[in-house]
Amino acid sequence: MTDKDKDRPFEERLAEADGWIQNITDKGVVGEIDPMLLRGVLVEMGADFEPKPELEALSKYTNSGKRSGLNAVWGKGRVDAYKKWVQEVYIPQYEQQVGRELPTLFDPETKTYDDVKYSGMMQFLGELTAYAAGKKTFADYKRLTENRVRKGKRWKEEGIREHSPNAPILPEFPADAWSYIKSGFTSN
Repeated sequence: MTDKDKDRPFEERLAEADGWIQNITDKGVVGEIDPMLLRGVLVEMGADFEPKPELEALSKYTNSGKRSGLNAVWGKGRVDAYKKWVQEVYIPQYEQQVGRELPTLFDPETKTYDDVKYSGMMQFLGELTAYAAGKKTFADYKRLTENRVRKGKRWKEEGIREHSPNAPILPEFPADAWSYIKSGFTSN
């Protein structure tokens, strides 16, 4: 965050982050945002980015690899609450709304799909946190997030399930997840 941003009221910085997330949701495009501004907003929402060895885990790709870093930033209880919200509230409501099950990842070794529907949605929190922590470059964050949203949009609109290692997220998920994060990991 620039020195100028430090003097800006939280509401202004939050509005900038809100607009950034809404652009991802509406257009599937990740515009540039200062990771320090994002970090400052997330700190106001309860994140703890104080240096500690566990933050290195945020540079890993998998959800399980990032987990100790997420726990260090958000606290295990919040990360568990997010996962529970995704699995028990968000996914069932969405599947009911669209009338079909969400896609899962294809395993090229077994030539089957797994049964994990929440992978991309967990990656959203992990990659957002990693970017704000300086453990993921903007280019990587942009590429992965835009790919996830694009795949989710193709599934939603065309029913196409792409075979790739990146789990999709639904086009509207970034805004929905952002609202959940802003709620303090407590809304349904």
